[in-house]
Amino acid sequence: MSDVVQLLVFRHGETDWNLNKKFQGHTNIPLNQKGRDQAQALRQKLSAMTLDACLCSDLDRAIETAKIALAEHTVPYLFSPALRETHLGDVEGQSQVQIIEKYGEDLLIQWRSIKAEHQSMGFPNGETKNQHLKRLKEYMETALLANPQFKRVAVSTHGGSVVRLVHAADNAPEQAIVIPNCCLYELSFDRTTRTWKYHTYHE
Repeated sequence: MSDVVQLLVFRHGETDWNLNKKFQGHTNIPLNQKGRDQAQALRQKLSAMTLDACLCSDLDRAIETAKIALAEHTVPYLFSPALRETHLGDVEGQSQVQIIEKYGEDLLIQWRSIKAEHQSMGFPNGETKNQHLKRLKEYMETALLANPQFKRVAVSTHGGSVVRLVHAADNAPEQAIVIPNCCLYELSFDRTTRTWKYHTYHE
């Protein structure tokens, strides 16, 4: 008999760097007021759901989003750098325009691509998309296997993390998913078969 845990995975709220289309990666940028308002809206979606825990990136924008969105829940928080955004190396802090000027538009197109042949790419001195996915899944699977009492878990993370997890799961959408700030996707992990499945996007 399978032992399945439901995962409600969301991206953090808006930051000033998001607003200015700057690539954040591991840089620790806080939410702006719009980001806090977005987290309040996410709180409405999550308020009626029973949750057992929150797995959370250790960056401030993810922590603040989780604390606002889960204000009505009394749950343990498991913070980890393993849930951070992709480490973007030399392009962290640069805008989309600057990246295109320096590296060309093709590299940015590959970065946004969900095609299998583009998953091994990364920016100079940064992580590849495959490396990012590996650390996300290794951490989450370890945490979920170590806590069999968790049946439904919130995951507060980053846009790239949401994309990697959704598109690596069974039943994933064929087109690249949308990742607005505070987007909410539902996945599941089967502890017995060690398989991931995509379920839905919560508007």
